[in-house]
Amino acid sequence: MLLSALYTGQSLAGFAGLLWSSGWNRQQIEAFQTRRLGLLVRHAYHKVPYYRRLFDQAGLEPDQVRTLGDLHRIPFTSRPDLQALPDREIIARGFHPGKLAVHRTSGSSGEPLSIRRTQLEDRLLQAHRLGVLFALGLRITDRRVAVVTPRLAHRPLYMKSGILRYEEVHCLWPPERIFAKLREYRPDVLRGYPGTLSWLAGYLTESDRGRIRPRLITTDSEMMTNDMRDCIGSGFRARVIDFYDSHEFNMIAWECPISGLYHVSDTSVMVEVVRDGQPVGPGEEGELVGTALHSWAMPFIRFRLGDLVTRGPDGCSCGAPNTTIASIQGRVADRFDLPDGRSVHPYTLVSTLLAGSPWVRRYQIIQEQPDLISVKLAPLACEPPEPEAFAQLRPEPDLGSGDGRRRRRESADGDRDPGRAQRQVPALFFPGQRANGGRGLWTVHPPTPWVTSRKRSEGGIPRLSHP
Repeated sequence: MLLSALYTGQSLAGFAGLLWSSGWNRQQIEAFQTRRLGLLVRHAYHKVPYYRRLFDQAGLEPDQVRTLGDLHRIPFTSRPDLQALPDREIIARGFHPGKLAVHRTSGSSGEPLSIRRTQLEDRLLQAHRLGVLFALGLRITDRRVAVVTPRLAHRPLYMKSGILRYEEVHCLWPPERIFAKLREYRPDVLRGYPGTLSWLAGYLTESDRGRIRPRLITTDSEMMTNDMRDCIGSGFRARVIDFYDSHEFNMIAWECPISGLYHVSDTSVMVEVVRDGQPVGPGEEGELVGTALHSWAMPFIRFRLGDLVTRGPDGCSCGAPNTTIASIQGRVADRFDLPDGRSVHPYTLVSTLLAGSPWVRRYQIIQEQPDLISVKLAPLACEPPEPEAFAQLRPEPDLGSGDGRRRRRESADGDRDPGRAQRQVPALFFPGQRANGGRGLWTVHPPTPWVTSRKRSEGGIPRLSHP
C-alpha cells in the first residue's frame, strides 16, 4: 500500500509538471528535471537490481546525483545490457510484470526489446502527446486517423461520443485498401510513418484529394528525409510535422513549425547528445542518450537509444525554452520492391515475428534477390525457443504463403572469425505467391547465436537495406 501511495503521488506530481510546463521558463524546467532525477535515481537504486549493481560497480551513491551536472557520473545503459536480463533484474520491486503494459520495440536496429510501463505511466505519456498535438492545432472534435501497425485494442467511451476520435488503418495493406478507409474516415489529422505516407502520396488521385483532406499530418517512428517531406506535403496538400519518439521514451521531440528545429520534451525525458562518452556542442553530431523522467516500473537512466542526431541550440528562435535537436540521422526503413510491382515494408515480417516471439534477441532482413527475402534470427540466451515456436513462424497473410514447405541448408552470416569454418544451419523455406511462379518469397533461418554484420548508413546507424 505504501509503495502504491508513493508511486501514485510521484506520478501525479509528474503529471502536474507536464500539464503546466507550457508556460515555464528554462530555470523552472531545469528545477523540475532536478527534482524528478533525484527521485528516479534513488528509486532505481533501491528497487531495481540492475541499477543497484550498476551504481555499486561505479562506486556511486544515489545521493551523489544532486544536480543535472551530476548526471554524467551515472554509467550508460544500452539495449544489449537489458535484453539478456530476466524481468526481476530490470523491473522495480513492487510492480508485477504480468500487470504492466508491454511495448515490444520494432527493433529497427535488429535488436528488439520489451518495454514495460504501468497503465498510469502510459496514460500520462499519451496525455502529454495529446498536449503537443493541441499546441499544433488539434481540435477536440477532430477526426484522427493513423496509418500504422494497429495497436488500439478497444475504443474508449469518449471516442465513441465524438471526442478525440481516433482510427487506425494497417500500414501493410495495399494502397487501394488504405485509401478506401481514408475516404471513409476523412481525417482532419493524419498520422503515419514517413516511408508509408510518402509511398501512399505517389498513388493519390485528384478524386482522392477531394475526400482525403487532412489539415495536419504528423509523422513518427522513422527518419524523415527532405524528399519524403516534399512528397507527403505536396501529395496530401497539408502541413507536415515530424515527431521524434521511441517506445523507451514515447515523445522525445517534435518539430517546430516556425524554425524547423525539434523541441525536446524536456519535462518527460532528459536528452544528452554524446560522442565518445562526452557531450557535444550545438551543431555537432552525436548519439542520443535519454533518461525517462516518468518511468518507475522499468526505469531508463542514461539509455543509449542508438540514434545519431545533431544537437541544436538550448533555446528555439520561436521563443520556446526547450533544448533542441537540429536534425536526426537515425532509423530509415526502406521498402522492398517485388517483381510483380508490389512494395513490402520490412515491418510486414517484423510485426509477425515480434508479436508472437518474445525470444527474439536480434534479427536481420535481407532482400537477396528481387523475389527472395531472407530473415535471420538470434534468440535470447535466457529464453531459447522451443522447436515448435520456430516452426509456427509464418509470413503476413497479405503476402500469401503456401502450405508446402521444404528444407535447405544455408550458412548464417555473422562476424566471421578468420580460419573458422562457417557453420551450416537448416533454413525453413516458405513457398509463396510469386510473379514468376518460382520458389517462395520468404526464407526464414532458425535461431542461431550469430552476430550480424549489418550494413550501416553514413552516420553509423544500422539500417535495413536492399539492392
